[in-house]
Amino acid sequence: MNMRIKQNKILQNLNKIVNPVSAKADVKRSHVIQLFVGLALLILLNVVGNYVFFKADLTQEKRYSLSKSTKQFLKGTKTGVRKIGDAVTVRCYLDGDIPASYKELRNSLKDLLNEFRSYNSDIEYEFVDPNNFKTNKEKAEFYEKLFSKGFSPLLIKTMNKGKQEQQYIFPYIEISYAGRSSVKSLISTKTGFSDDEIIKSSIQNLEYTLYSSIRSLVQGMKPSIAFLYGQGEPDAAYFLDIIQSLNDEYSVDSITINGQINALVRRTYDSVDNTKIKFRKNYECLIVAQPVQPFTPKDLYIIDQYIMHGGKVLWLLDPLTANMDSLQSQSKTMAVSNLTGAEECLFAYGIKLNNDLVMDLQCVKVPIVTGQYGNGQPQMTYYPWNFFPSVSPNAKSIITDKINPVKLEFVSTIDNVESNSDVTVTPLLESSVNTRLLNAPVEVSLQMLKQKQEPKLFNQGSKTMAVLAEGKFASAFRNRLPLEMTENPVIANKNESDSTAMIVVADGDIIKNGFKNGQVVPLGWDIYTNQMFGNKEFLINCINYLCGDKDLIPLRSREVIVRKLDMAKAERTKLQWQLFNIITPMVIIALLGTVLIVIRKKSYTSR
Repeated sequence: MNMRIKQNKILQNLNKIVNPVSAKADVKRSHVIQLFVGLALLILLNVVGNYVFFKADLTQEKRYSLSKSTKQFLKGTKTGVRKIGDAVTVRCYLDGDIPASYKELRNSLKDLLNEFRSYNSDIEYEFVDPNNFKTNKEKAEFYEKLFSKGFSPLLIKTMNKGKQEQQYIFPYIEISYAGRSSVKSLISTKTGFSDDEIIKSSIQNLEYTLYSSIRSLVQGMKPSIAFLYGQGEPDAAYFLDIIQSLNDEYSVDSITINGQINALVRRTYDSVDNTKIKFRKNYECLIVAQPVQPFTPKDLYIIDQYIMHGGKVLWLLDPLTANMDSLQSQSKTMAVSNLTGAEECLFAYGIKLNNDLVMDLQCVKVPIVTGQYGNGQPQMTYYPWNFFPSVSPNAKSIITDKINPVKLEFVSTIDNVESNSDVTVTPLLESSVNTRLLNAPVEVSLQMLKQKQEPKLFNQGSKTMAVLAEGKFASAFRNRLPLEMTENPVIANKNESDSTAMIVVADGDIIKNGFKNGQVVPLGWDIYTNQMFGNKEFLINCINYLCGDKDLIPLRSREVIVRKLDMAKAERTKLQWQLFNIITPMVIIALLGTVLIVIRKKSYTSR
């Protein structure tokens, strides 16, 4: 057998020697076949690539991967959320000849939309260049259409061949679904941030922007929340920034109870049997922001019964009255107890607001006038103001994870009253270990700014200033009402709540935005230190949590690590990297050529 194989090989070699033309034809045919097979594979890969989206995310923070909630929503498997049943069209106007940083934002959006499409084919998108028109008339008409929809162009300045140029861009997307549409900005507007930081923030918020906008359109009606008024709360202008931010996800209302029993919970009575009552909450969440006047017992009872029927409340209360406005008109003020009646209800729910003021060595600086310049302008000096703690949020809670430090003003402490085992209390905001407490009444003076604080006095450890309470709460009016009320079927009194939640913050100023030159300053922005605090993110996370939108919180808090180039090291190693980039490709090509020559030589030698 072996002899026969050897004879066949000898005959084949002799045939190639005798007929070299045939041997060359075989080699040529083999090369042609390999070429066509390679082309066929490339075409097949391109065809498959048009229908199948695949991407491997190798980044540490998984910046290119969709969250579990987004995937469930797109697949239609998320419980409690309506499925996408029609085409969703996303039209982006950030296209054309735009600066490189905005191209990065545009490309990131395109990648994200492709990933959305890989989970749901109903997602469609289009990129439109708002400057690609043949005539100025067409361009003007298109701009007018954009303005009518709520688009505001962004004026940016760029350098081109040493000259500064101005350009208008439209960093917006328009999302349409089932006859409804909404306009969303792609830019995270954070005052005082650099362009690079704004683009970075905008990129990391893209998934949240897309997911929340599409989900809101698919759901149809937004959940309703309400700000409570009637107890001397600040004017609505101080809540303007937080309201504008909440409007994207919720229908924001204002409510004054005025003793109306159905102000917060609507009761529907059976026409035959009035003991059969159906309850429906008017609002998913009630926001009680810095009341300074006492509640009437009837209003407190209405809030209590709203909680008993599963209502959620965000309490932002000042146990002591103190503010910087009073210190501007006089050198000192007294911080005294602010008794509104809400603190008594909270005590029944298991939360105790203390009549004290927190002083913390980890605090914000404020300016005071210490002199005057030659031109008559006041000279300002910044001093640490220990009554304004800069609080590091609790990273163990989804509400406070990965948000900036929160700025508090004249804040008090909160204790947990362990009277109900059905209620779980979780701290959200805590002072540093270098804390000092002053019990009411407290004299607050600007002279304290210039006084050196003794660190040894700040020895009372970390104190809680905001909590999340969840579970079944006992009514604050249990065993306090006459029988004609508790047994009245029309009122339908409840002594224990359904499973619900509330968040209590011992500072009402946390939600108030500032003003500068008559313009609203973003909530959390310190106009003196140019620092952005996490007040707005914290409050929106609180409301998302209370309204059952927990899936939105990780998207908003998502962190994208920007790995900046070390410019000093880059300059030092510039030459070696230039040589590496020139020589390395040449060496690789030479090695590949040598390998191919050796292979061909062996191949022809064997023939």
